[in-house]
Amino acid sequence: MRFTENNIPNIPLTEFMAALGEKPVKSFDDMKLYYAPQRDDPEPMLVVDTRTNRWYDHATDQSGDIIDLAALKMNPNLYINPRDFILKYMNEYEQSKELSTMARQSQEPVAVGFDIKKVKLTDFMKALGQEYPVAADGNLRIYNAPYDEKAAPTMVINTETNLWRDTKSGAYGSIYDLAYELTGSCNMSELNRYIAGQMQGLEKSRAEKVELPKQEPPKPGRKMRF
Repeated sequence: MRFTENNIPNIPLTEFMAALGEKPVKSFDDMKLYYAPQRDDPEPMLVVDTRTNRWYDHATDQSGDIIDLAALKMNPNLYINPRDFILKYMNEYEQSKELSTMARQSQEPVAVGFDIKKVKLTDFMKALGQEYPVAADGNLRIYNAPYDEKAAPTMVINTETNLWRDTKSGAYGSIYDLAYELTGSCNMSELNRYIAGQMQGLEKSRAEKVELPKQEPPKPGRKMRF
């Protein structure tokens, strides 16, 4: 799934802590004890109540919800709204879990005739109907996000790394991650088929546009003199 602001109140604090790279040190009843993610403490001092979905810091006597914790953890030079910080970390965490699941799934061979990993993302965008980017800046190409209902120009492709990132949602990755955003499938075989189908459609349209060589008009025969 992809989290939005509407989902934030329902995000378990334990999941947010996991997204921050923190694991519980101890568990007792509804409580889980963590190292405070905003500090480098020698002892675990932060308790999460899984029943109320709130936290308490024994070192500072502070307490709060997920937004309060995000406000303490985030860099104010990079984030203004703690909700943006939460969405970035939660969506990246969800994406990593989905990719791990994808990697564990049995992968049946799919004959596509080419190495999908070598497909240029700019060519894939052409296959999706965007012949040219909206804008360009050095090695960056900006496109209307094909997975967004509003098709806003938030998708940026780095032509050097052949990776993409969405400046709004924070989603990023390779051609497989983009195919996931478009299809919602975590099955590698399905993603291979989808990408191959799009690219084969592009090659077919290119072949149809190739003009036949112009035939030269027949040379006039030599006139006989009488």
